[in-house]
Amino acid sequence: MLEVLMMRARCRRVARVLQGYLDGEADASTAALVSEHLEECRRCGLEASTYMAIKAVIAASDAARPTSVDPDVVRRLDEFARRLSHDNQA
Repeated sequence: MLEVLMMRARCRRVARVLQGYLDGEADASTAALVSEHLEECRRCGLEASTYMAIKAVIAASDAARPTSVDPDVVRRLDEFARRLSHDNQA
């Protein structure tokens, strides 16, 4: 039980810095901790993979990006991000 609680605490810490880590903005010690955690935690690793896939799609579509974004798309992405965040806090 204690191990599960410790893992959840690490997951919450990683969730707070994950986006910065994926953007290459984390300092060396934080990057090392996040990297190690992502190797150990399937759930956080999946979340990181999802974020990276979303970033790749966005980057690939930069040239074809419309001048406006469909508000429904923004709403769905926002809901998805909130669910991911909520799941990590549980």
